[in-house]
Amino acid sequence: MDGDMLTIALRRRDAKESVTAIAARLGVGRSTLYRTLAAYDEAVTPCQADAGQGD
Repeated sequence: MDGDMLTIALRRRDAKESVTAIAARLGVGRSTLYRTLAAYDEAVTPCQADAGQGD
């Protein structure tokens, strides 16, 4: 998946659309979408935790 597809997937997930529907709309497999979203969440979570430690 490229960055544009990820952006679309994230916006649709935030809107509570099912992963199955998102994957079908983007033309990718559910497992691919699950892996991509999990990798994104894992990459973003440590960054958000570090942002609050500068106090």
